[in-house]
Amino acid sequence: MSKNFLTVAFAACLFLLIVAAKWTTFDRYGSPMPDWDQWDAEGSELLIPWVEGDHFVSHLFHAHNEHYVIMTKLQNLTLGLLNGQWDSRLEASTNAMLHAAIATALWLFGRRRLTAWWHAALFALIFVLFGLPVAWQNVLGGFHSQQYWLLGLSLIAIVTLPFTRPASGAWWLGAAAALFALATMGSGLLAAAVVIGLVGWRCWQREVRLRDVWPTLVLAASIAALGWATRVDAPWHAHMKAKTISAFLLSTVHSLQWPWRDHDGLGAILWLPWVLTFGRVLRWPRGHRGEDARTSNFLRSGQIVAAIGGWVLVQIAATAYARGGDGGYPASRYMDTLAVGVAANALAVGWLLSVTGVVRAVRAAHVVVALAWLAAFGFGCRPLLGTAFEAELPDAKKYYNKAEGNMRRYLATNDAKHLAHPEIPYPSAESLMDRLARPSLRAFMPVPIRTPLPLETAATGVGGPPAFERNDARSADPAHPPRLGLSPAIQPLDYTPTWGSFGDATQGEWRSAPVTPTRRGGWLRFETAGQLGEPGIELELRDAASNDVIAQVRPSKVPGDAWRSAYVPQPAAPFVVVARDLDPTRWLAFSGPVEMGPLSYWAWQANKHAPLLFMITAAVTALLALATLRVRRPE
Repeated sequence: MSKNFLTVAFAACLFLLIVAAKWTTFDRYGSPMPDWDQWDAEGSELLIPWVEGDHFVSHLFHAHNEHYVIMTKLQNLTLGLLNGQWDSRLEASTNAMLHAAIATALWLFGRRRLTAWWHAALFALIFVLFGLPVAWQNVLGGFHSQQYWLLGLSLIAIVTLPFTRPASGAWWLGAAAALFALATMGSGLLAAAVVIGLVGWRCWQREVRLRDVWPTLVLAASIAALGWATRVDAPWHAHMKAKTISAFLLSTVHSLQWPWRDHDGLGAILWLPWVLTFGRVLRWPRGHRGEDARTSNFLRSGQIVAAIGGWVLVQIAATAYARGGDGGYPASRYMDTLAVGVAANALAVGWLLSVTGVVRAVRAAHVVVALAWLAAFGFGCRPLLGTAFEAELPDAKKYYNKAEGNMRRYLATNDAKHLAHPEIPYPSAESLMDRLARPSLRAFMPVPIRTPLPLETAATGVGGPPAFERNDARSADPAHPPRLGLSPAIQPLDYTPTWGSFGDATQGEWRSAPVTPTRRGGWLRFETAGQLGEPGIELELRDAASNDVIAQVRPSKVPGDAWRSAYVPQPAAPFVVVARDLDPTRWLAFSGPVEMGPLSYWAWQANKHAPLLFMITAAVTALLALATLRVRRPE
């Protein structure tokens, strides 16, 4: 195998491993339901203005707290329109690919420029930092793509603008990235500031001439000035700002020591590789434009690593000022930026180990630094991930389950009592109801809170009692719900009517009145119970005009005394639901169908099968590692 092939193959594996790990985490702990900030930034400021034609552009550029989250708005609007529904799982699944692309780019940078025996360690470190839920709020939050857009666009600007000829293709790419970084978060202007610092330093070192790079300096200064001039103050967040120097410094120290929550002094070890790299870059002799290409590329690699770490440091300072009021530990949503800081130090370790022409004592010192840094980071990850998996993620899942139930019942009944709970996806029940009063927003609701299409009985079996009884527990006493047509062992659905054949005289057929889909394409989800899929028990869709069978509705397993979802492609034309129970020893129950967007369905499938994707990719990665050892084995 060629080196280029292995590089591409490893990069693809890293990308898929990170994506699969994130999708698996979301599948186990996340929810498609919009949550908190999404109801403002996406609901009120995006979907409603788009659908209702209410000054959409003005709403698009409206600030969300201190940030212009335009990139996130555009991404999620595109997903919502393509899907026909507002789905946080779809958004988070897309975010996972964006974040994995950033991680893969960092690894490729290290593989191209650092010593070969550091590549495997860097691969593992990047996977831990980007694949595992070190910042679990961003993994579960579809709205949190602004974190990834900030990271990706800032890194592109830092890597391209200082080292490319003005007006070249790469330079314009960096210019666009620096400008669009302003449309991610309030700290987007810091990428341009780092570019100014790096270009200025290269001029001072006589690597480049001012007459050659002045367009870059003017561009970066203009972008930074634009970001500063358009900054937004959110008075309702004033209490979060650091009021004293001690609070600012304490918040900074807590970020520097990440992933540790205690042991403030460990920040010195965790950032030591970057400090050594930065110091060596600063001490590089001036006037070295004529050096050979290898030395020049090595210096450039060190400058990029120093710039990435410097960008993280100024982000830490900005966060400590804006959110360091109590000097506490950084919130989970900021930890992806801190993870890039760790990645910068990992790259710095590789850069130090790649240094040539140094005395043995210096090389030994670099090895000691590398081992100490690996130990500090590795031991710090264990409690961080332990807390996430043992407490934070399970608590998030409990919240989502309760909030979904409350939202589902409210959307089915419009009864405010269902939102009179602490577990709702917005701080204020009244404000949430105001938003849900807009039909344009309700039409975008996703599974699992979307209201099923209504079913009405068109015909029953010939003579005798009806084969399927309608059960409606929406307004019933939760402790004593009705169970018409249902087994005593099953919990009735409390958000939609169901039809069931459990009972004494239940054989026969039930047919619905024609159902007209509200959208084209996608899938229908039925909740089913009983022995659906066994002989004599059937649920199917038929064309309302021709009576031709369109689809058989069957879950992946026989449900029994539990509700199990069954999915079928949504018909384009009106259809009827037909249920049959031809066996006196078996029974069937089902709900009305819920429309599910096509991208929502495939995002759900991708998340569901993510563990399999992870295992296959891990096996391929192991085989590639063996192949690499074989390639490197001397003849």
